[in-house]
Amino acid sequence: MSATRVQFDTLAGVGSVSFAPLTEWQQRRLYVTLGGGLTAFEGGQWAAQVNGNMSLLSGRIGGSPFRAELVGTGLGTYHSSQYRTGSGRGEARLHASGRHLGVWAGAAGAVGGGSADTALTTGLGPTFGLWGRYGSANAVVTLHALRIEGWWFPEVNGRISTSVGPIDVLAYAGWRRGTEASGLVASSWGGASGAVWLTGNVALVLSGGSYPIDLFQGLPAGRYLAAGIRLASRRPAVFSIKPVGRPVYTRSDGEGLVSFAVPGAVRVEIVGDWNGWQRLPMERRRDERWAVRLELAPGVYRFNLIVDGDRWIVPDGVAGLDDGFGGRSGILIVPE
Repeated sequence: MSATRVQFDTLAGVGSVSFAPLTEWQQRRLYVTLGGGLTAFEGGQWAAQVNGNMSLLSGRIGGSPFRAELVGTGLGTYHSSQYRTGSGRGEARLHASGRHLGVWAGAAGAVGGGSADTALTTGLGPTFGLWGRYGSANAVVTLHALRIEGWWFPEVNGRISTSVGPIDVLAYAGWRRGTEASGLVASSWGGASGAVWLTGNVALVLSGGSYPIDLFQGLPAGRYLAAGIRLASRRPAVFSIKPVGRPVYTRSDGEGLVSFAVPGAVRVEIVGDWNGWQRLPMERRRDERWAVRLELAPGVYRFNLIVDGDRWIVPDGVAGLDDGFGGRSGILIVPE
C-alpha cells in the first residue's frame, strides 16, 4: 500500500494511492512472479495493472560452467477512460557463472501496443548482462539493442541492492540512445528505494526517481516519489524438505547448535541471510562433523557452507534452492 506523486514529462502531475499484491512461485529451476495493482488517482479516475515474470534455468550443460535460460515478462494496464495497453518480452540467454560473478549473452524480442492504435510495435535484438555479488550486495548491468520500426535503440541498465540489518536499499540507473529520425532523443533515468523492516513481515518503504518512455506501450516518461507500507515475508518459501539423518538445528540450554557432516574438510565456515552472508568459522567435531552455535529466531533461512576457503556447498541431505546467480543455497529451518 503506497501513496505516490508522479510528474509526467508530457502531462500534468498527479497524486495516487495504490494497492499492489505480488506472489512468487519457485521450484528447482523455475521462478515465476505474478503481480498486479489497483491505483486511485485524483479526480476519481483509476487504473488496474497486471504483470508477470518467468525464468526457466537449465542445469550445467555437459558439466561445463554454462547454463541456458528462458525469460519472459508480460504487462497489461486498463484505465477508467477505457484506454488499454499491453506488452510482452521474451529472452533466450546463455550464462557462464561462478559463485560471485557471472555473464550472459542472448537474444530478446518484444511486442506491445495500446487501444489508441491497432498497430503493434515490435522489436528484436541482442542482449548481454553481467552480475556480481559480495556479501549481501548484489549488482547487475544489462545491455541490449532492440531494432524497433527500422531504428536501433541501444540501452544500458544497472541495479545494485544490499541489506544492512533491518534496512534494504536498492538503486538503479539507465541510459537509452535515440535517433532524430525516430523523434526520440537520448534519455537517462535513475532512482532508489529503501525499506526499513519493523518486524519480519512489515516494512516502511520510501522510493523516488524517474523512468523512460515505454517504447512498446507508448506511455510517457515521468518522475515519481512514493511512500508506503510493505506486508511480506523476507524469507523464502520452502517447497520440499529432504529427510536428514539428524536435526541440523537443535537447542540446548537456550542456545542453538547447527551441525553438518563435511568429510575431508580442513576448514569450514557458514554464511547465511541472517547476518548479511558474513563468514562465521565452524568447529570440527567427531565423525567429520562441523558445528557452530547460532541464536536464530524461529523461521526459514538461506545458507551455504564454505569449505577450505573457497568451495561453496549445500551440505548433503539438506534441501536447496537456486540462488538466482547460477548456484544453490541451503535451507535452514529453525523450529518454534
